[in-house]
Amino acid sequence: MTGSGENGTQAGGDPLSGMTLDSYSGEQLYRQLYRGLRSAILSGAWGEGEIIPSENEMRDRFAIARTTVRHAMALLVREGLVAQVRGKGTMVSHRPVSHSVWNFGSFTDLARANGKRPVTRVLEHRVEDGVLLLVRARGLGGAGGVEWLNLDTSWLPLAQYPGIERYDFAAQSLYAVLRRDYGRTPARSEILLSVVPPSPQLIEVFGAEPAVPGYLCATADVLDAGGERVERTSIIYSPRVEMKFATRWGHGAGPAPQTEEN
Repeated sequence: MTGSGENGTQAGGDPLSGMTLDSYSGEQLYRQLYRGLRSAILSGAWGEGEIIPSENEMRDRFAIARTTVRHAMALLVREGLVAQVRGKGTMVSHRPVSHSVWNFGSFTDLARANGKRPVTRVLEHRVEDGVLLLVRARGLGGAGGVEWLNLDTSWLPLAQYPGIERYDFAAQSLYAVLRRDYGRTPARSEILLSVVPPSPQLIEVFGAEPAVPGYLCATADVLDAGGERVERTSIIYSPRVEMKFATRWGHGAGPAPQTEEN
């Protein structure tokens, strides 16, 4: 089942083919539907201006009440991902955008590609309320020592990753462990950029000079291909790091680039 508008997705397959709703889950059905539709839109499965399946089509497909579909659609409308157009249906109003932030995804690969030695220093590694809190300073090693470039914080639920607190993440890649031992593969990130004030920990890692009023922080949910959260993370960057943003717009954008090792 696909949208039937001028830019329908019939040629490209069915974006809903892998979506299922679990009535026994603790998550409400409308939230499950919203999350699945949102993932399809953000991944570019439906392009700007395409008509997505109607309320009746989704009601019949997933055997749910029409009010459930309406609640999910209301969330998408509120988020600006779709618009309901009289006489046409519900149209995608989100242009797929992919951001490539220097050093956000694969720190290890990036360092080695530039002939540098990646260095990780674990600052915190503790379990709080069933969640592993992992704080790492990441830098590049060379003849002159280590240049610390960012401070990574990860929150990893033990219920999702039993035993993960036993790993030494000064010596191992977190994402390599998630893929190899837990079968979780990051596919994309939803990133919020903000500025955080200096703290004793940041000054200790990055140094007191140059004095800066704040540090750039990227907070993200790292998701798998199905839209399930793999990791919640934040990365605070050294003021010496130069940031490069690459943005693609329109139908040619495709899915966001995969996040590799962290």
